[in-house]
Amino acid sequence: MKVYNTHQRKSLIDFLQCNSSKAFTIEEIINGMQGSEISQSTAYRLMTKLVEDGLVHRSVKGNSRSFVYQYISDQKCEGHLHMKCTGCGKVYHLDSGITAQIQNDIKNNTNFEMDNHTVLLGKCNTCR
Repeated sequence: MKVYNTHQRKSLIDFLQCNSSKAFTIEEIINGMQGSEISQSTAYRLMTKLVEDGLVHRSVKGNSRSFVYQYISDQKCEGHLHMKCTGCGKVYHLDSGITAQIQNDIKNNTNFEMDNHTVLLGKCNTCR
């Protein structure tokens, strides 16, 4: 399927690239893209395509049914866990070696297998 580089798609990618350390809901993305006219349905459609293309990571927001989206940039988000600060919203990528160690410890001690889409919640140094 051909990808069309519409001004809405470009504006959306620009916004996500400039804020790549944070994950946003669709509503936060639309509100953050001041001056760019984008409907909620267009934002959902574009985000779905960006997730399929591997440019954006989608995860569940806390204990809710809504999703947050984060630009992946040059680093791949597969193969490691993420930590999200509940204060400022910044997302950190855990090293794949540390991820493997945490997953093995949890599996060995609880017989529970984590996936690589798990986001650990806590407070960063700045927000503590």
